[in-house]
Order: sequence, then C-alpha cells, then structure tokens
Amino acid sequence: MGELDPTCRRRNALPIGVALVAAAVILGAAVLAKGQPLGSAARITLAVVQGLATAACIVVSVRSIRGLDELQRTIQLEALAFAFVGTGILGAGYGFLQNAGLPAIGWGGILWPAMVGLWAVGFLVSNWRYR
Repeated sequence: MGELDPTCRRRNALPIGVALVAAAVILGAAVLAKGQPLGSAARITLAVVQGLATAACIVVSVRSIRGLDELQRTIQLEALAFAFVGTGILGAGYGFLQNAGLPAIGWGGILWPAMVGLWAVGFLVSNWRYR
C-alpha cells in the first residue's frame, strides 16, 4: 500500500479531529448531566451542547464529502445509503420485537454508533467493489 499524500492527510484530519472532539464533548456532557435533576437548566444546557457537537460533525462531514472526486462520492453515497437503510431496519425490527415482549432500549446511546458501524461496513464493501 502506498503512503497517503499530504493533501489527503490534511483533508481527512479536520473531520476526524472534529469527530473526536465532538465525541469527547458528548461523553463529558453526558457524565455531567447524570448528576443534574431532570428538567434543570444545567441538564438542558448540556443536552444543547451535545446537540451542537453532533451538528458540528454533520456539517464537517458534508463539507468534506463536497471535496471528493466522483468515485469517492459514489462510494460515500453507497455507504451512507447502506447505513440509512440498515439503521431503519434495525430500528423497525427491534420495534417489532418490543411489541412481541422484548425490553425497550434507550436508542439515544445506540443510534449514532449503529449508524457509524453500518456506514463503515457499507464503505468497506463499496470501496472493495470499486478497487
């Protein structure tokens, strides 16, 4: 495998850095929020901070995709479509299982990891197809 060129490294550094910082902010806010009563101003503020960190990830991801060439965009589109449909299937499927008697789960902590995991699988499969 060849070495990544410096332009590629710089282009990928920002989204990865933003995602890592956002993850730290989201986790830190979640830990701090646990000690606050439901509905308190502090807990609501921390929830807004988590939402803003998530929004930053979305904005940076979309901006980075805009800088890709046509093949890379196709690969990303297929990966994101796989993640979108897969998340819908998981959510609806588990909803049916809940109706059948399985326990309810808190989707807040599962949704993003599921989407990212499915995106990664979709990316690997799509990338493999176009190599």
